[in-house]
Amino acid sequence: MKNKPLLLLIFLTSLLLTSCFSGRRALHYGDYYTATLTAVSRLRAQPKHQKSQQVLLQAYPLAKETALRNIQNILISNNPDKYALIVDKYLALNELADAIYTCPKALELIPNPTQYFAELKEANNLAAEEAYRQGMDALKKNTILDARAAYFHFLNAEKFIRNYKDVHDKIQESLYIGTLKVVVQKPILPEKFQISADFFYNNLMSKISQVTSNKFIRFYSFEEANKENLKQPDQFLLLDFADFAVGNIVESRKTNEVSRDSVLVGTTTVNGEKQNVFGTVKAQFTLFRREVISEGVLSVRIIDGINSRILEDKKFPGRYVWGNEWATYKGDERALTKEEKRISNSEPIMPPPQQDLFIAFTKPIFDQTVTYVNYFYSK
Repeated sequence: MKNKPLLLLIFLTSLLLTSCFSGRRALHYGDYYTATLTAVSRLRAQPKHQKSQQVLLQAYPLAKETALRNIQNILISNNPDKYALIVDKYLALNELADAIYTCPKALELIPNPTQYFAELKEANNLAAEEAYRQGMDALKKNTILDARAAYFHFLNAEKFIRNYKDVHDKIQESLYIGTLKVVVQKPILPEKFQISADFFYNNLMSKISQVTSNKFIRFYSFEEANKENLKQPDQFLLLDFADFAVGNIVESRKTNEVSRDSVLVGTTTVNGEKQNVFGTVKAQFTLFRREVISEGVLSVRIIDGINSRILEDKKFPGRYVWGNEWATYKGDERALTKEEKRISNSEPIMPPPQQDLFIAFTKPIFDQTVTYVNYFYSK
């Protein structure tokens, strides 16, 4: 603990030396922006630091001159994002000025750092118009990919000028056009299984909407598509339990001869004294097992909504086995183990309802389907 102040002093000294070196190195390599900010940061902590004062006096004028020259070069270029780049330059110049204004020693050395508020305002207006125009040009091409590009252009316009023109409406319009619209068909089954199939479908719709993070993909039920008057979906996701069986019963029985040695079986009298008699006890143990097997395959097909071409065709299997065991025995109960006694005291029970069995065998199918849909639409 005695060395703690010394270690702190060494750390702070090292930090200041590193900062000083970083500022001079940035100045040496022509990074006048970084050199200025580094020097100002040093002068806040150590106002009398001579080398940082020298770096600031050299770096700030060069940073301002370089930024203004870059702005002029950008203006005469053919860069489609020229005004967005100019906004960045004016923001950087204002950041340098703000840094100097909030450091007394830096402000003493540079009494009037230039702020470019009017220029920044004009550049923001021009950048907003630039982005808006790019968005409109992309939107006119009327394709999904161009609409997505338009969406981000309109977001940029909103970033430069809030509530610029009708940019909010254009953001929503481009998002809608740029969204891949997928109608998901509900599996149609015999009436006794339809409730369970609907449960499967509703959970699947909820899940795939969560796991597919792409904002440009939306899954519709047929009801939602009709409600929104969606005349031409981009794709159909067709679900069909093409092959399934619920409640196939398989029963078995197995009989074993069981025994246990050294069991007290009675008493006898030897030379007038009563003595215990030990021997082997036996029983016939019969174990019954009933299994109810439910299994099926879900067909998942993805169809192009324009030309009806099959894009993907996958099949996902699922299986669930419900089991119940009970037993009987003939003979001496003492020949049985604890587990055999327990099972001997149990009775056969009824299997779950078919609706529950259907849901049980579709659980692994559900997981496979969610994983697959997420993978396909994340590509």
